[in-house]
Amino acid sequence: MRGLTLIEVLIALAVIAIAFTAIIKATSQNIRSATYLQEKTVATWVGSQVMNEVQVGLLIVPEAPGKLEQETTMLNQTWSWRAYQLPTPNKRIREVQVDVSRRKGSAAMTSLVGYVRKDS
Repeated sequence: MRGLTLIEVLIALAVIAIAFTAIIKATSQNIRSATYLQEKTVATWVGSQVMNEVQVGLLIVPEAPGKLEQETTMLNQTWSWRAYQLPTPNKRIREVQVDVSRRKGSAAMTSLVGYVRKDS
């Protein structure tokens, strides 16, 4: 007799099902990682844009404990950001930190630190 028994076919199907499950899981993890990296990149662009505006004087960040909170739209997505000052040993230099998050009040997806000259 030639051919496969029912048990052999069922075992082969089980092995294939396990393999496909692993492939699908790996693919979905890859998609999640790519989406996270895309969002992290856009958040960094938003933070860089805010930091550049602070450094050229278009945005004024209030002195501590104050902070500046706004929303920015980039690539058809709304991003919430907070900018605030931190003290430095040099009284003429201000440290500015910008935290960018997906929604207002949520944890920061990225944080950028920059330094600007304090106007007298």
